[in-house]
Formats: sequence, structure tokens, C-alpha cells
Amino acid sequence: MPGHPRRSVTRMTLPEAERIVTLAHDGALDRSDESVERIVREAHVVVQRSSMWGSAPGNPARKRTVVVFLLSGALLGVWIVGLIAPLIMAGE
Repeated sequence: MPGHPRRSVTRMTLPEAERIVTLAHDGALDRSDESVERIVREAHVVVQRSSMWGSAPGNPARKRTVVVFLLSGALLGVWIVGLIAPLIMAGE
């Protein structure tokens, strides 16, 4: 998509990402360089996603959490449609 950065081919682990974020926060990295800035942004994404989903990328526990989250959302959607559909049909 235009305007969206492409995903990096490099996959960093959570400890690597946390170390990079710490170094960037301490000002130890030269963020004026485009490639360094890109890596720092990727590290921030890895850390944020791991804190959101509860584990590092590629971890089976994370995949299980994503599946449970998606199935819960689908179940909620079907339940809402099941409640609203009879009301719509009764109104016709």
C-alpha cells in the first residue's frame, strides 16, 4: 500500500528489539541515518506488539492468543447478528 512502510526482511528477537529501544532512548544511536531510524522503528514495533500480544513474534503462545482473539471476535459478531436479525425481520 502506498504510504505504508514495507515490512523488513530482517526479523529481530524481542531481546534485540528491547536493547535497541533502550539504546535509542538513551541517545546512544545516531537517528539521523535513515537505516538506523528504520531499525529503531522496527524495534519499537516488535516491543509494542510483544507487549500487546504477550510474547515474542513466532512464539506458539502468541499464535494461540491471536487465534483465540479472532475467534472471540467472530463469535461476538455472530451473536450480535443473531440478536439483531430477528428484530430486522419483524420490522418488515
